[in-house]
Amino acid sequence: MATAGLAFLLEPFVAFYYQWAWWSYIFAADALLRRWSGRSPIRDDPRGFLRLAFVSVVFWTGFEALNLRLGDWYYVMDHPERALRWAGGFVAFATVLPGVLLTDALLAARGWPGRIAVPRLPLGPRVDLACALGAVVCLVLPLAWPDLFFPLVWGFVVFLVEPWNRRHAVRSFLRDLEGGDAGALVRALAAGLVCGVLWETWNAWARTKWIYTVPGFSGIKIFEMPLLGFLGFPPFAVECLAVTAFVEARWPLVRAGAGGGLARAAGYAAALAATLAVFAAADTRTVDSSYVPVDRLLVLPTAHREALAAAALASPERLLRATRDEAGLREWSARAAIPVDDLRADRERVALVMHRGLGQDRAAALARLGIRTRADLAPWTPEALAARLRDTGDDVDRDPFLERRARVWLEGVKPSGTSAASE
Repeated sequence: MATAGLAFLLEPFVAFYYQWAWWSYIFAADALLRRWSGRSPIRDDPRGFLRLAFVSVVFWTGFEALNLRLGDWYYVMDHPERALRWAGGFVAFATVLPGVLLTDALLAARGWPGRIAVPRLPLGPRVDLACALGAVVCLVLPLAWPDLFFPLVWGFVVFLVEPWNRRHAVRSFLRDLEGGDAGALVRALAAGLVCGVLWETWNAWARTKWIYTVPGFSGIKIFEMPLLGFLGFPPFAVECLAVTAFVEARWPLVRAGAGGGLARAAGYAAALAATLAVFAAADTRTVDSSYVPVDRLLVLPTAHREALAAAALASPERLLRATRDEAGLREWSARAAIPVDDLRADRERVALVMHRGLGQDRAAALARLGIRTRADLAPWTPEALAARLRDTGDDVDRDPFLERRARVWLEGVKPSGTSAASE
């Protein structure tokens, strides 16, 4: 349903496609798991599932906080209204842990991969100390030297929680390895790869999406993800499942602790406040552009905006799709009473706004440099473009990552003389 809504440019599927797609998968996976194994995390323990979804938001928001320093990804074409933008982020982040958990459970329900015998891993106080040091290293080095050590940030949580899980949780990868079994670990890695493909597929199709600017990973891409980046999804799933096991084991202890419901409410409130604080910070640095409908696109003359919206070309996507060839340009020129050449110029301006999620504000900043179409971008280098934007006073708050984002903008631009209407 979500993908069909996206294909026909129907709201709210276009604005929140990623959320629709992931929650559809989660409910379908839960139903399939119930059929295969008789278990259903959603039906068996709805409160526990909601708790896991909330923890998922806090968990992923922690990485958003780290990304304020790393700058490895940013968001484009986000919702212009803050309340809906934050609500959309909350709903999207809530899918991370449940999605990985259910994918892993589906593989387990089919008996894959079973027990994989490996040499027993001797564990003890020294291993616990090594894990603690590993957690510190994986957190401190990326924050101190992000361009060199950014991959390590994805390992610090598993080093932090797994020693505790080994002693107290129902599930522990360290305890499995201590017993000479790597089956659960391999299954988690496979679940991460499956989820990674889904994350990147649905992100690539979505209007609101993230774009990577990972240092040194700008080569071959599958969707938005550099090819080598897919290697990060399997270990990330191990981390997700370690956190899930930790939460499941800790919750009974939290309920039995001093303070009761009041203490739990205070914990939820503190976590929510921290999450919203990161959302506010991300608005200034990680959210790079907002979606603007045609009737508010200031790159177009006022009369053209009104005529195009009245002619049912209310969204930039619909306008670009309808005018992608000469026949479309002539048809909609007649419908909107806009000369063909003017409509072609309008299309070029809108195409720049939508190109790589640039957005209206970025397009306006580029226009001040004389860049009004994608062809105008072609002669620039990322360094020169970023330098000129700094000189004009634009994007001071985003200066640390401006060259990286300028490199993204230059992807796929065509030299002058190439018709954009031939897309």
